[in-house]
Amino acid sequence: MIHRALSRLGMVLLAASLCLHAAGCRTNPVTGKSEMIFFSTANELAMGDEYHPNIIFMYDGEYQDPALKLYLGTIVNRLHAAGHRPDMRVDFTVLNTSMYNAFAIPGHVYATRGFLAELKNEAQFAAVMAHELTHVNALHTAKQMTHQVLMAAGFSVAGQALGNSGSAQAAMQVGQVSLALLGLSYSREQEHQADRVGTYYMALAGWDPRQAIEMQRLLASFGGEGTILDKYLSTHPQAPERIAEIRAVIQEKSLLESGYIQGDGVYEQRWNRHLADLRKVNEAFKSHDRGAQLLEKGNPTEALSAAEQAIHNRSDQAPFHRLKGDALLRLERPGDARSAYRKSLAVDARYVPANIGLGQVALQQDDLGEAEKEFAVAVHGFPASPLANFGLGVTRVRLSRFGDAIPPLEAAASAMPKQPVVLFLLGVCYDRTNQPVKAYVAYRNSVQAGLQGDQRTIAQQRLAELQPIVQSQSAQSQGAQGQQQSGDGL
Repeated sequence: MIHRALSRLGMVLLAASLCLHAAGCRTNPVTGKSEMIFFSTANELAMGDEYHPNIIFMYDGEYQDPALKLYLGTIVNRLHAAGHRPDMRVDFTVLNTSMYNAFAIPGHVYATRGFLAELKNEAQFAAVMAHELTHVNALHTAKQMTHQVLMAAGFSVAGQALGNSGSAQAAMQVGQVSLALLGLSYSREQEHQADRVGTYYMALAGWDPRQAIEMQRLLASFGGEGTILDKYLSTHPQAPERIAEIRAVIQEKSLLESGYIQGDGVYEQRWNRHLADLRKVNEAFKSHDRGAQLLEKGNPTEALSAAEQAIHNRSDQAPFHRLKGDALLRLERPGDARSAYRKSLAVDARYVPANIGLGQVALQQDDLGEAEKEFAVAVHGFPASPLANFGLGVTRVRLSRFGDAIPPLEAAASAMPKQPVVLFLLGVCYDRTNQPVKAYVAYRNSVQAGLQGDQRTIAQQRLAELQPIVQSQSAQSQGAQGQQQSGDGL
């Protein structure tokens, strides 16, 4: 049995290899070498487009300033035109968060508000953007995507060979989720390559490459600011190594004597002029960020005060009004919370975290039609949102639309695999739609995750009632597999 399982696993991996080969090796535009890459340019862009809305709201939305977006986007486009894949479309987004980060995925380049506020001149921004563009141009992201597909396929086949379809499905889900993160986690050599090539890009596009060195010193001074997510998005070597690489490429390519640099190559005054308002907004976010921390620590009264101070400083920021709504909802003032969430959407109609808040208010007040509408809007704008998917699932359960509740609850369970209530509700939905095996697994997982109260009693009762059915279906399935294997011959 084990021999047959391993044989099938080997055959599928060989088939995957042949499939990759049939798809054709791709020539790395940066190195000129032929490399095995599963994804075409169209595949890369499709992946980037899929993750783009989720990335925006993982970082609390897009910073709204069309003139600044145009200015920064023009710099990115100049760098992109100087790169190895100028025909590949790309756009630029400022993420409205105070944490420091900048990164790229196929088709999309990002920098956070907090990061931009710290940069001293245009050339420093160009250095960072050129580095991130290189990761896409050199197929670093595509390589990670290929690796993840092969790993997911291997785990899936292994799970099937061991007769554990649940584990196989979980492995596939892990592979799908990790694509967004591991596709942006690079090796040391890839980081060095991005430094070298990115420095060359910025010089070709007219900026002083020596500012890439200053940028590394600035990055080192940040001291690891950010969240757990940023550890996946930025795995960089130490600053002295990177500075040495940059100095080497400047000398090897004679970048200072080539005549590439335009003007002073730094453009500090122009940068400060365009970034002036963003820095003011960034300062106003200090009250918001303090309020968000207070709310997380269970102090909604002080969080409300901090949100109101932020709004007093700048009323044109949707997150400020959303924070106010969150604090008011925690203080059991749903009517006032609804007004705050609506004000947030009046500032930015696409700011779906406010729709999540409106959905929570409606659900609390038993207005299920309104709740479903708001949560559905949020899921459409932020497909990976655990809160939006959970809210939509809960609402549909309360509407007794159990089949419709399954997709959002599955998405919420994938994002929150240890939340017992999510797993319990998913079990109820499977149960009510005649899927006893899935219901049994979900109920069992919810109990193991620490489900309490009446829900635990119900789950345990249904586990006892479903166990004979699950055992019977498992025996039938094993019998069918045995008959198929006996007919396989050699």
